[in-house]
Amino acid sequence: MRNPPHPAVHLHGAHPALATAAGELAQVRARPSCGQLATVDVVHLGLFAELPDRLELIRQGRVNLHNVTPGCDAFECLRDDRAVYLLGSTARGVLQAVYALEDALAFGQAPPADWHAFGVFRPGERHFHPRFDRWPGERADIRYLSRLGASHCLISHDWQGSCRSFQGYVRSPIFPDAVPADEVAGNRAGLQRLCADCRDYGLGLSLWITELPCQGGPWVPEAQREAWLRRYPADVLSDSGTYQGQVLCFAHPRVQEFYRDLLQRFFAEFPQVETLYLFGMDSGGEGCDPGRCPRCQGLSKFAQRDRLIRFLVEEGGRVRPGLRVLTTGWHWEAVPEEFLARQAALPAASGLYMAAQSDGWQAERQNHELLRRARATCRSRGQLFVGYDDLHLGDDATHLWGLDLQDFPLGIGAKLRRWHELEVDGVFDHWGTYSEMVPSNSVACREFFLNPMADTDVVCQRIARNQYGPAAGPMAFAAWQALERAHRILSNCTVWSPGQWPGWYCAKDQAPLPDALAAQSAALDASRLVAKPALGFTYNSGDLADCLEAVAIGWRGAAPHYAEAARLLQEAAAAADDQPVGYAHWWNGTRPPLSRREHLERHRLYVEYMGLLGREIGLHFELHGLFERLGRDPHAYQAAAAELLRQDHAACAALVAFGERLQRQWPAAAEAAGAQWLEAYRRKAEQLNAMA
Repeated sequence: MRNPPHPAVHLHGAHPALATAAGELAQVRARPSCGQLATVDVVHLGLFAELPDRLELIRQGRVNLHNVTPGCDAFECLRDDRAVYLLGSTARGVLQAVYALEDALAFGQAPPADWHAFGVFRPGERHFHPRFDRWPGERADIRYLSRLGASHCLISHDWQGSCRSFQGYVRSPIFPDAVPADEVAGNRAGLQRLCADCRDYGLGLSLWITELPCQGGPWVPEAQREAWLRRYPADVLSDSGTYQGQVLCFAHPRVQEFYRDLLQRFFAEFPQVETLYLFGMDSGGEGCDPGRCPRCQGLSKFAQRDRLIRFLVEEGGRVRPGLRVLTTGWHWEAVPEEFLARQAALPAASGLYMAAQSDGWQAERQNHELLRRARATCRSRGQLFVGYDDLHLGDDATHLWGLDLQDFPLGIGAKLRRWHELEVDGVFDHWGTYSEMVPSNSVACREFFLNPMADTDVVCQRIARNQYGPAAGPMAFAAWQALERAHRILSNCTVWSPGQWPGWYCAKDQAPLPDALAAQSAALDASRLVAKPALGFTYNSGDLADCLEAVAIGWRGAAPHYAEAARLLQEAAAAADDQPVGYAHWWNGTRPPLSRREHLERHRLYVEYMGLLGREIGLHFELHGLFERLGRDPHAYQAAAAELLRQDHAACAALVAFGERLQRQWPAAAEAAGAQWLEAYRRKAEQLNAMA
């Protein structure tokens, strides 16, 4: 039997992304499912403004793209007898029209005679990292960002070494040894390829920079810290006053000359980059100690930050017109009134990317007064306001192996509804993902960008059915419901960054003895927690004991829902088949997509581990809170803590048992994770047993 003839394609408009859309359509037409288009003679693909017969379609009431606000990414698909129209208000919108057709065909929905699909992406800007690791990834990662609805590719993470600085891509004769030449060459080649791929998919580019460069903290080997000092003349350095050691002093004229030269060189080569995410006071970025620096005498780190922002806006704007420089609430929001006043004093080209609680959290769903005030401040100054969030991975995740899959699509709906209600200009996904896994969170991002107010249950039931099939889908959705109940509980107590996070939690191998708890009290400085009212409820309220106990209450409430989600995911995995996940066509990279069964099994591993780990973290915080309530009296504490100590021992033993099972059943995951965390909990269990 002869294959049905493929319809002719008429391309309307000129843009690299339109050629990409035509290529994507050609791939769709080459698949067996395209037989459903056998009765179509022609496909009109392109920009709505370039369509010759658009006026007739408007008069007939067939289209609505002419009513979309200019600049918004929107698409419209329709069938008119033997013609199909795949149209967009922008080049990104055209690609989304092709994706809408492909999804419809993938899930057996042949375009009927009256087929019509329409969507507008909200908010206006959607910034995503290509992937969590293996920078700069591959072209398929950029395609994946396009699929999930991104408008911008965020080039780097805050921990990716020289990829997070201008001097990582271009060399300046002022300080030619700032980054090794071979490293700069590799970064430049990677960024050039990223720029080309983003151009082809219509994505804008943003660069995360961690400035000013410094030696780095105790996580940096001492030999590397010493070598850093040889990159710059001693007279341009100053003491940061923190564990990050020496830092470039921006008050020094040569340092400003260096940055002026870097900006000119960087934007001459990479004019596509339109937004800078400025992150300081973290790994590798610092300011001068106001009390020690001979040039920044008395100039607070807040004022030093603002000086750098204004310099980047002014000097960067000269060489790259329209450049935007965004700063964040991390570290700075500890003094909220000064934080807001300083933001109001910054130029319009500077805005905020701001999380509800200092940094992004998977479980966080908050909308409170400080967020609303910050949003209003930026609006009054004409500044961009971008919601800082975790839409895939986050710092509060485990990051113990590359096999865990962390889906919470109902939470994506809750998060994006929150940002929609705040009327943000954009959203920012902190970490990126593993594209080859095709997380259900990515699908949820696209769905809720198209309709932030959609019924989350209805949308996520459809995602689960499409992703896992009719047998496993309902159980996966039920697991997501249990996980969302856990996240809503934990959202009320996402307090300490990073002391509360699995990867940074300091008590993995420390039994809650009085001396250890006293030291931790000094590290968890409750005075830096900002109380954030939210319609009668206040996040981060109370003293140290109150905040410690809030974490304990949260995990006591959340742990049973994690256990229920893990049980349901195990049942779903047992019911699933070995076909690729339903949205596998979103990924065309070198690694094969996961099967439905493996997808669910990896998700179950993460949920089970996070539930066990969170329960132990919660118990430790509960014991710490008890220690504070008893006035740090070691004798009273030992007498009152017996039952909680027994529970903590059981929680540690459960984590050890999980780790041993992981080693037996998932050796690749265990090897990637390393044995450190397992040995830490073994030691803690032994210490707790000795205390009993």
